[in-house]
Amino acid sequence: MDGAANVRPGDRDVSANDGSTPERELERSIGLVGATAIGAGTMIAGGIFVLSGLAVANVGAAAAVSFVLAAVVAAVTALTYAEFATIYTVDGGGYAYVAEVFESDWSYLVGWLLILGYPASAAFYLASFADWFARFLLPALSLPAALPFWVPAVVVLALLVAVNLTGAEETGTFQIVITLLKVALIALFLVGGLRAFQADVLAQSLATNVTHVDDVALTAALVFITFFGFEAIATSEGEIESPERTVPRAIFLSIGLVTVLYVLVVAVVVLAINDAGFLSFLAERTGLTSPEAATAFVAGHGEAAMARAAQYYLGDAGFYVFVGGALLSMISAANATVLAGSRVKLAMAERDQLPAGVERISPRTGAPTVAVLVTGVLILAFFLTFGVVFGSTPGESARGVVLGLESLAHFADFMLLAGLVFVNVALIQSRRTAPDQVRRFRVPGVPWVPLVGVASNLALLASLELTSVVLGLLAIGVGVVFWFAVIE
Repeated sequence: MDGAANVRPGDRDVSANDGSTPERELERSIGLVGATAIGAGTMIAGGIFVLSGLAVANVGAAAAVSFVLAAVVAAVTALTYAEFATIYTVDGGGYAYVAEVFESDWSYLVGWLLILGYPASAAFYLASFADWFARFLLPALSLPAALPFWVPAVVVLALLVAVNLTGAEETGTFQIVITLLKVALIALFLVGGLRAFQADVLAQSLATNVTHVDDVALTAALVFITFFGFEAIATSEGEIESPERTVPRAIFLSIGLVTVLYVLVVAVVVLAINDAGFLSFLAERTGLTSPEAATAFVAGHGEAAMARAAQYYLGDAGFYVFVGGALLSMISAANATVLAGSRVKLAMAERDQLPAGVERISPRTGAPTVAVLVTGVLILAFFLTFGVVFGSTPGESARGVVLGLESLAHFADFMLLAGLVFVNVALIQSRRTAPDQVRRFRVPGVPWVPLVGVASNLALLASLELTSVVLGLLAIGVGVVFWFAVIE
């Protein structure tokens, strides 16, 4: 990996390819609303509908602190992305920025982190979808009892791959519609839950848990995956209108919107699990023997707390509407990561760091067909490995070696956080080697702000569970072998 990268898409003329056949450029068809929907749609998924319950089960109201901490860490690095977005208006996000600054084959490693991190994220959303579908919808539908719980998620993945093969404009429209629907459903949940607002309950839960610094930090690392939507925006920059202005705005709009929603949702879940009426209701609906048993159930099944809280506040009809919204949310998050993950692969292929076939763009739809299909295969592999082969069936006790949702989230976080470290370092290098370069947005306090980004990313990496860190290091090793066996 010692040579310079052979291609710099930010500098090349895309109208022709070696004077022969024209090379098709991706169309810029995504506006501010669509870009914000890509970011928010990625963030409003497992974070709210799965990780909120798990976070509250871990640290109570201090989960709000964990979410805000994760948002701050994301925002520090998002500043770096906002500056780079005004310089390099190409697909590929953090990978493309590092490749442009260092012009070295070592940028391949950053791309490898992202092309595995994105599919792992999407697999997490699909595993969450499978879990919720099996827990809450399967009993209400007339489906064969022998139907494996993971089949609906695989069907959804196939549909998402098909949508992404139709082109970015259609994918963006799909994302906007689904994101608006789920924001409306979350608002309905909040209206119902906050009617029972009790400041003393929240204050007591916060005071009890906020001093557990290690648990709060671990939870922040767990939920960081939910804020990685800003990278998804930058990764699709080559298809965003006026990216120099649109990308920075979309990044911070999506982070701000989602942080507010997370804090409010945490408040509602905390209020519910400290409500004797809710605990009695939960015991009745889940077949438990007492409110005390319901409390233990919440601690072990935090992901179910939010759904049952919706049923408690909104009734059975509201419960199924809410569950449907949660499933749509997970679908849209997976859709955004399919879009982003395929664009990283496309950018890598353009720099000769993946096989040339991955660069192929359909002349009919304008979609990078091979990159989308490879992304789909990787998502399927992660989903089956973590969610099926080494996962546990929803509602049943785990047996043998179990990875599951939290391990999958931590693995995705490891890959994505490691990539963010390099992006922050790239900004310091960019300011050093090109101090006079035109930058329509400038991060204040360089090099100190990006160094804070590096330190915070490393701190979150250090708090991840050991199993996922080991798997991440093994994945990097596989990437190195792939480079020397296939690319070099």
